[in-house]
Amino acid sequence: MPDRPRSSPTWYVTPIPIPIQFQIPNSSSSPQKVLTPPCPTQTFGMKNKKGGKGQQKVALLQQQAAQKGRTEEAKEKDRQKAALAAKKAADAQKKDELANLFIPIDIVQPKVPFGVDPKTVLCAFHKAGRCQKGTKCKFSHDLNQDRKQQKASIYADQRDENKETDTMDKWNDEKLQQVVSKKGNPLATTDIVCKHFIDAVETGRYGWFWECPDGGDACKYRHALPPGFVLKSQRKKEEEDSKRKEITLEDFIEVERHKLDQSKLTPITKESFAEWKKNRVSKKEAEAELVRAAKSTTFAQGKATGMSGRDLFSFNPDLGMDSEDEEEDGEEEDWDITLLRIRREREDRLEEMERIRRMGGDFEQMDIKEENEDGDAAKEDEKAET
Repeated sequence: MPDRPRSSPTWYVTPIPIPIQFQIPNSSSSPQKVLTPPCPTQTFGMKNKKGGKGQQKVALLQQQAAQKGRTEEAKEKDRQKAALAAKKAADAQKKDELANLFIPIDIVQPKVPFGVDPKTVLCAFHKAGRCQKGTKCKFSHDLNQDRKQQKASIYADQRDENKETDTMDKWNDEKLQQVVSKKGNPLATTDIVCKHFIDAVETGRYGWFWECPDGGDACKYRHALPPGFVLKSQRKKEEEDSKRKEITLEDFIEVERHKLDQSKLTPITKESFAEWKKNRVSKKEAEAELVRAAKSTTFAQGKATGMSGRDLFSFNPDLGMDSEDEEEDGEEEDWDITLLRIRREREDRLEEMERIRRMGGDFEQMDIKEENEDGDAAKEDEKAET
């Protein structure tokens, strides 16, 4: 069987996808030319190579394909653009170098605590006008960031700050007409604090974006607390804190007890406490007996000095009793100054007799006189009682 002629092997080449054709706009008079990429067969298998020579050759072929079919005018424009870009880059580099010469050494970025977003912290270099990172900077470039982090002061009216910055050089015609006209003049202000402002501060609603319900910025009352003003909530909190700091009587006793010198003290036991209590009771009873004896002696002498009403009634229970008729009737009579005078004279006579007895005087005439005086005094007592 004759051999069949061998057929040559068929090679299949995977076509490389051709990128979308791009155009370079020319003048309106000249037709636009379409640039074609280099032939795929020229760069076949070279793009996947990692060698530097292969990549340089691919870049050269792409550049040649890009320049193919272009006019000298287009090439000149490209050269001008490249020169302009190079000039801008040189100017920017020069500006950066000059800025670096005048950068203060003491500019240091603030340390961000753990868990705090750096975008909430103002960039120190941007604040000084030296930050070159732009949007890539991890810190905030908002100059009002510090004010946003601070709480609005309750002792300063925000409208006063706006008045300081609102100068005449910033007014427009409308603002000028409003100031000149009578209707545009603001209402008369007062030093009285706005009740809505106090309520907002008490409830914690006051802040940078708070607006007064009574006309907003047109409110004539003050939106600031006077110096030394204490809020009700703050006063209540201070009272609670002071109560917490107070020490109880038991704790105070324990603290003072530990301050004493233990070596000079006697420990308290059941036997020592019983003995101390017995001695104390006996001492109190002895003192009370002495006082009672002294008062009894004073009462026996007819004196009432140093004695209370309770002592008088205890030594003489009949002192406050009325007559039998008054006891039966249960009626009380008014106090008579005459009875007080008679009793006082009797006490004086008794004191005089005691003084004469001590001096050794004659009591015979005194006794007769005393009997007569007692009879007269008894008659006067009867008259006073009736």
